[in-house]
Amino acid sequence: MTPRDDPPTARHAALLAGCLREAADAGRPLMEMMVGKLRLFLLQQSRTEAPQQREPLAESLRLLDKHEERLCAGYPKALQDAFAQEISGPAPELAVAQPTFDELELMDETQVQESVEVTRALQTALHSTEHQLADLNALMCAVQGLQTVQAQRNPVRPHLFVRTLRNVLAQTDVAPAVWLGWIRHMGVTLGKELGAVYTSLGESLRAQGVKHAAYLVKPAPDLPRSAPTRQDAAGLTLAQLRRLLSGELDTHPDRSAFAARFAREFESSGEEPAPPAFAPTVPAAFEALQEMKQVDQVVQRLAQRAGDPAPAVPATVPARAPTREPLRHQARGLGQALGLEVVALMVENITRDPRLLAPVQQAVRDLEPALLQLTLIDPRFFSHKQHPARCLIEQMTSRSLAYPAVDAAGFTAFMRPLRRVVDTLVGTPIDSAEPFELALKSLAAVWSEQERRELEQRKMAMQVLAQAEQRNELARMAARDMRAWPQAALAPAPVMTFLCGPWAQVVARETLERQQDDDGPESPLAVARDLLWSTRPGFPKSDVTRLTGMIAPLLGKLREGLAGIEYPAADADIFFSQLMAMHQRALKPPTGTSVPPDAKTAARARLEAMFRESDESGLWLAPSEAQQSGFIEATDSLLTRPPFAATEPMIRPQETEDASAGTPAGLSTAAAMVPGTWVELQLHGRWARMELTWASPRGHLFMFTGANDNTHSMTRHTLDQLLEAGTLRLFSDQAVVGSALDAVAKTALRNSVDITL
Repeated sequence: MTPRDDPPTARHAALLAGCLREAADAGRPLMEMMVGKLRLFLLQQSRTEAPQQREPLAESLRLLDKHEERLCAGYPKALQDAFAQEISGPAPELAVAQPTFDELELMDETQVQESVEVTRALQTALHSTEHQLADLNALMCAVQGLQTVQAQRNPVRPHLFVRTLRNVLAQTDVAPAVWLGWIRHMGVTLGKELGAVYTSLGESLRAQGVKHAAYLVKPAPDLPRSAPTRQDAAGLTLAQLRRLLSGELDTHPDRSAFAARFAREFESSGEEPAPPAFAPTVPAAFEALQEMKQVDQVVQRLAQRAGDPAPAVPATVPARAPTREPLRHQARGLGQALGLEVVALMVENITRDPRLLAPVQQAVRDLEPALLQLTLIDPRFFSHKQHPARCLIEQMTSRSLAYPAVDAAGFTAFMRPLRRVVDTLVGTPIDSAEPFELALKSLAAVWSEQERRELEQRKMAMQVLAQAEQRNELARMAARDMRAWPQAALAPAPVMTFLCGPWAQVVARETLERQQDDDGPESPLAVARDLLWSTRPGFPKSDVTRLTGMIAPLLGKLREGLAGIEYPAADADIFFSQLMAMHQRALKPPTGTSVPPDAKTAARARLEAMFRESDESGLWLAPSEAQQSGFIEATDSLLTRPPFAATEPMIRPQETEDASAGTPAGLSTAAAMVPGTWVELQLHGRWARMELTWASPRGHLFMFTGANDNTHSMTRHTLDQLLEAGTLRLFSDQAVVGSALDAVAKTALRNSVDITL
């Protein structure tokens, strides 16, 4: 278990505030150093570049001089705001620099270049400050009362400096093509100088007696780097991936078109031109040359992949068809070549996904030749979420998550039809998407037959839960209205608890059935007023006769209303016993009783506190509703972790390669969970894997479904309690195919950062 964190003291808060001020004040000298180094670079370039390149350099230098003071003054203020926001609630890490696969298609060239340059600046800063940052992380966590190091809790980590630099530059009137050129060189300077800032902050904290928080595991950089390989350098870049997804590469049908374009551009020149050192655009001739080179590079990579030793295949599974070698020679143009590369990377990512069982990984691996054949026909099929081939992979991987092991009940029945479909596709020539469509339909028929009864039960449970949530919402409104009645101010606590609890449910049920508010003499609201009248303190003798005549009818109406919502009889009897005692005292009141004025205020305060606690405790379901939806509550047995229970965090693909893919702050809460999230829930001492299949529109109720027709629902309050206790843990919050394609985008971004122009 991790040590319990201590709440930060006033001294720690003062130390943290002073540290943040010192870090923000360092912003001006940092910016002055970055501007100075950039100016020197531009001056040197203007002396060595060709005449046609000197004008853009001179304009860039003029803009830098114009905005220097604004940048130097604005950077420390922007850092101060960024640090304050980070303390109040961490923001997502540089979302602009790491686009997802789906976001990439919607981005333009400038946004792609921005992602590359900001990521390059971040990696430079992380690499240059690795040792100083590890020391400062431990000190900053200690100042915040943390016993162990949580690097993301350091509010002055390099991410904030780089993100703020990008924001300050973007807020000028300088064209993005120009300031993106600036940030490349400014990022190098920032990385070198930031280490000294971190050293100074660390020395200041140690001088004031701050001790390091403990590292539970070996620290890793926020954005880990692996040494670039020849294979990575020859892979696709982010710009090429964007062009592929946007369809721009569909205009070049074959390699002869590249050759013709190249001949037109270079027939009078025997020299290969080089890209300009500081220009926002690249000449068309150089672009054509680059495309031809990229086709060759992708072909070479596919050739290398074809020669890689194949992973071990179980004897019962047919070996993969040897189609990579001929397919790579069939690629016509950069679009098809890059499409093949994306599919190959996607399959690699899926088959390394630790969430998938080995037979499922093998099934995807065996599908690769068919997917590669499809890529030659439709190089962008993987970006279309409704494409039969993508749907097939998504269905087979997502459905498999329900099974925690190959010997789990139902897994063999799940794999048998899936394996038949895969084997059929492996031996089928792919000349259209039709084979995948037929395969998907055949599996859907099998799955739908298996799930028909399950889906009906799930639909019924969803309807029950939706109605229960609506009734509870109306009950809360009814309780709030009854609390505001003047006669409720001095009502006995048991009466108000009853009215704002079970009786509010009766009022809500009546409202739903009648589809309108009813305040007639026989309505639940009228019964509530009679109950308050009959139990008011200081009951006058003149009203005893009326009370005697109304007790029996009142009790009958109360029992009838509670029976309508299936309120437990044992709980109802407890209240009726209390009510009977109150009525007996009213019929024979002691003399000289009165309610002091200050008691009214005290009674109201106690009631309001009780009502707030009741509102936070969750929703109430009738026994039949709870049974139909598998409703569970956070009982002591559910909240108690068994001895030696596993406590591993949510599994994410390639987690060992990318530590930044860990659980984001705030994900382990009910509010952050969406349908499609897989969890593991401890029930009766065993862990069951379930998918969040429904969440109510108001976010009050959640329903989870497992592989064997088992459904469980719970309130948001219960879900948060189980998450905190560790008896419900997140297993996966992103689809396997989506994760694999996002990993392709990350690879493309890494390749782009590694390229030196």
